[in-house]
Amino acid sequence: MKKIAILGGGSWGTTLANLLAEKGLDVSLWNRNSNIFIKRKNKLYNKKYLPDYELSKNLLIQNNLEKAINSSQLLIIAIPSKYFKEFSRKISKYLTNQKVLILTKGIEKKSFMTMSEVFIQETKFPKKSVMVLSGPNIADEIMRKNISASVIAGKNLSTLEKVSQLFNTKYFKTFISQDIKGVEMSGALKNLYAICSGLSDGLGFESNTKAMLLTRALKEMSNLFQEIKANPKTLLGLSGVGDLIATSSSTKSRNYSFGFFLGQGISPKEALDKIDQSVEGFGTLKVIYQKKNNFRIKMPIVDVLYQIIYLNKNPKKCFLNFLNESGNIDT
Repeated sequence: MKKIAILGGGSWGTTLANLLAEKGLDVSLWNRNSNIFIKRKNKLYNKKYLPDYELSKNLLIQNNLEKAINSSQLLIIAIPSKYFKEFSRKISKYLTNQKVLILTKGIEKKSFMTMSEVFIQETKFPKKSVMVLSGPNIADEIMRKNISASVIAGKNLSTLEKVSQLFNTKYFKTFISQDIKGVEMSGALKNLYAICSGLSDGLGFESNTKAMLLTRALKEMSNLFQEIKANPKTLLGLSGVGDLIATSSSTKSRNYSFGFFLGQGISPKEALDKIDQSVEGFGTLKVIYQKKNNFRIKMPIVDVLYQIIYLNKNPKKCFLNFLNESGNIDT
């Protein structure tokens, strides 16, 4: 896989494009608005999402979507989930025999499908050629070369090994898994609980509260996993506990920041406007709320978030009611 194309020039897509380019790989990066990439003193920057970081000289900014796809052997998709279905349909006519790696985290509203399932449905692409990547990855930290790891999931072990090796550096390591459903659901669900963690901090609560929230979050996620026939053990890995810890603690996490603003009394709309980037947990919340009602399972944290975000209830009152709604069974 000598030629790699990344579709989506947000913070995460740009970060991984830069990581691969720094290894000397042939990497092109496409974004709908290529004007976010600028040169200052002959150095390349993403002025909107990563303005403080110089990007690799090996990274090619590609303006032509068809050309980016046709010239690639590995296609990496980092498009926000709300555009993902339409985008998959759009690019289906350009696909040939590439391997596809999906970075997008989320759940499709109407069907409850994960992003890889949406992609396969819309493109009729073979399942064996589709993989996903997820984990505790704050883009800013990886740009600063903090030691980090992620997990790549797919059905073909040989392909997983080859793609995994592409990403491995002295500071970034990828592990592999064959539980695509579990890895994707973990990545989507943790966004909800990162919002709640930020909400707790915004309300002024401290470590005990956060520890309680994160452990109860794992319980709720496990209950849902049983209903959708995903492997609960995946929750103990990088896409589950790992991602939950990272995004529930970092001010660089958009979901955490969204929750923090809510805790400080800012309305959901104003909070989204302040962040000015995709907050995946916002849309996923409505999907999970409806699905857990269909399954008739208790997910008190999801209930609290829904009341605050979609019913405009008082954040502190709702948050305090969480304890009364949680029952008394630990695990």
